[in-house]
Amino acid sequence: MFFRATCVFEPEGALPWIQKGAIAIKRMYFIIVGAGPEGSSLAELALNDGHKVAIIEASEERARQIVEKYDVEVFHGDIAIGGILEEAQADKADVLVATTGDDSVNLMTMFLGKDCGIKTLISRVNQSSHQGLFEKLGVQVLVNPEVIIAQHLYGMVKER
Repeated sequence: MFFRATCVFEPEGALPWIQKGAIAIKRMYFIIVGAGPEGSSLAELALNDGHKVAIIEASEERARQIVEKYDVEVFHGDIAIGGILEEAQADKADVLVATTGDDSVNLMTMFLGKDCGIKTLISRVNQSSHQGLFEKLGVQVLVNPEVIIAQHLYGMVKER
């Protein structure tokens, strides 16, 4: 199932660069798998910087919430069911990010993204013992994000 907020792609001839003061950065197309807290926060950051974003989400309720909140295309479905990356126009994607709490879903996402030729693959890894599987595919990983957040919060407390 596909939900559309507005069109992700701009008309032909749109500038591929985002001007940030004196700096120009390349406008990128992100596909994010998982619309939980990490995925939706990443989408918001990318959108605020002027990038294009599509989200693939297995939960219909979350998919609807994202469409109501952000200017993105949302694809409701399971990444393991063939064709959803193609529907999201993976051939135009610069970045594929998997943010789910399930390493098997994230690994499948990265495998399919590599198969589609997406150059930048980034994934959350929930169990550090799975890190090597992702790295064998050339995926940039964020291992145990909860621990990283806890360390940062603890560091903030220690600075007081």
